[in-house]
Amino acid sequence: MAETKKTSEANNESKTDKKSTESKPDELTDEDKLLQEELNMLVERLTENNSKLYKAALESLRVKIRESTSSMTSVPKPLRFLRPHYDTLRGIYEKIQDKETKRFCADIVSVLAMTASKERECLKYRMLGSKEEIGSWGHEYARHLSGEIAQAWNDENESEKLDKEELIRLTRDIIPYDMKHNAEAEACDLLMEIERLDLLDEFVDENCYPRVCLYLLSCVPYVPEPDDTKLLTSALGLFRKFKKYPEALRCALQLNDMKLIKDIFFTCEDSAVRKQLAFMLGRQQVFLDLEDSELEDSTELTEIISNSHLNSNFLALARELDIMDAKEPDDIYKTHLDPQRPHFTGQVDSAKQNLANSFVNGFVNAAFGQDKLMAENGSKWLHKNKERGMLSAAASLGMILLWDVEGGLSQIDKYLYSGDDNIKAGALLACGIVNSGVRNECDPALALLSDYVLHASLPMRIGAVLGLGLAYSGSNREDVLSLLLPVLTDSKSDMEVTGVTALACGLISVGSCNDEVTSNLLSTLIEKTEAELKDPYAKYLALGLGLNFLSCGEKAEAVLESVKVLPEPMCVPTLDRAMFSKCSICCTSAVSTSTRTRTTTTKRTRRTRARTRRATRRRRTKSRARRIKRWLSLESR
Repeated sequence: MAETKKTSEANNESKTDKKSTESKPDELTDEDKLLQEELNMLVERLTENNSKLYKAALESLRVKIRESTSSMTSVPKPLRFLRPHYDTLRGIYEKIQDKETKRFCADIVSVLAMTASKERECLKYRMLGSKEEIGSWGHEYARHLSGEIAQAWNDENESEKLDKEELIRLTRDIIPYDMKHNAEAEACDLLMEIERLDLLDEFVDENCYPRVCLYLLSCVPYVPEPDDTKLLTSALGLFRKFKKYPEALRCALQLNDMKLIKDIFFTCEDSAVRKQLAFMLGRQQVFLDLEDSELEDSTELTEIISNSHLNSNFLALARELDIMDAKEPDDIYKTHLDPQRPHFTGQVDSAKQNLANSFVNGFVNAAFGQDKLMAENGSKWLHKNKERGMLSAAASLGMILLWDVEGGLSQIDKYLYSGDDNIKAGALLACGIVNSGVRNECDPALALLSDYVLHASLPMRIGAVLGLGLAYSGSNREDVLSLLLPVLTDSKSDMEVTGVTALACGLISVGSCNDEVTSNLLSTLIEKTEAELKDPYAKYLALGLGLNFLSCGEKAEAVLESVKVLPEPMCVPTLDRAMFSKCSICCTSAVSTSTRTRTTTTKRTRRTRARTRRATRRRRTKSRARRIKRWLSLESR
């Protein structure tokens, strides 16, 4: 026991010795002492009345500071030693009469203000200085000055006192330095703060534009409207400047600007790149009319944009991967691995199980053109289902024959002559599914389905309407919408037909803010009784409205206010209004109105959003200031 006590006491003594040694301040080396004495002597020389010594002393101070600030991994010793003299140097600046010497002194005070001043005196004395190159004082000085410029620009009280033209001039000096030293993100942050992204075009070259555009596009999801549009437009302009047309087209598609899309497509002169643009447009189902164009390969480009070869290309890939064999639902269920689940075996013949098999069979064999249920014994399989199960089973044939417009419609046609309305409705829906995403000059979907939109049989109405919605989704075609909108006001349409029609209209006009669709859906909501609005299919009316304003953000606010005045239950915020609101802000950086505090005026709202956007960048400046002060406190011990 005595030995353990002795060892513990010895350990405690060693710990206290370590603490005492750590708490002792670091002694200055002979070289540091010499530097400190030299700096103190130069400051004392500036305090003398002989003004002829000022310029030489300031020149010596500038040389010492520049030698240490070229790369700041820690607080430079000249700045640490001159920190106690900061107020003295400010007084010396006020005392100097010669203008050139005074500007020279202001440069030095501006650099010292990085570590010694809590106010924005670094910017203040920089504007009073000699206007020499900013990069000569090092990267940390440029970063600190950028932060103060952003703060001064956004400070309403300070911005009135400062000349904004002078701030822009300073920004023009900082941006080239940042671009040359791989600080593109800081340059973009500064330009975003002062709302002058147009200056990027002057300073971005071929070496740094990929990083600049990548940073701008990465910021798009995190900024509110209309700043996200400005970022996309700036990135698009840089891509076009350096002839990166696929990247520029992607930005134009995000902006949903058809004029820009056409301009980019026709500006591209490389035929191979133009085909790539055509494939991109086909994938997004954006059609361009090239009949009147002077392009040599206009016919081939039209076929690519129309997705005419989508089915053949898909099957060619499937053959290359050797996955052409049709699959059965049991291959998905893996019933052979678990024989204890009799409800998933083929022995049980239930309507629900058959309905599940129809869906699984359609999805697992989608676009392959063959299966083991519908292709071999389609009629028998249809009659194993009941009512809407027949509709779903017949519609699954459209999934199997997806994109095969020429060959698929002939296989579906025989079911249009069935005696069961549900099978006919499923065949109509299958016609729409087959044509989904494929544009054809003959418009077979419109020709086949238009006669059944106002059919006496409600299931056939549903199949025709939903088929048109899927076949022409995203096209915003007026002729198709004019065919569907009368269904909303037809006296024979029940809430199911009305809801499906609203959904189809939303699919066709998705993201277009179509005024005609909006007015018709709102009038339908207003005319419906309270009992009809309680029907589950009434939710499709709000969903159709939401799809019409998908990703449109603030453009949907007026409609949202209109929805608020609707009677119960449509005004319940957790249901239909919330659904519409979520659709309108989907894929945008906006915050839902149900989760944020709304201000009373548009001006206050914009100010709040601007403050939120600037918060992250202000943290950077504050963290740098805290880091520098921490270094100074450690060095002064």
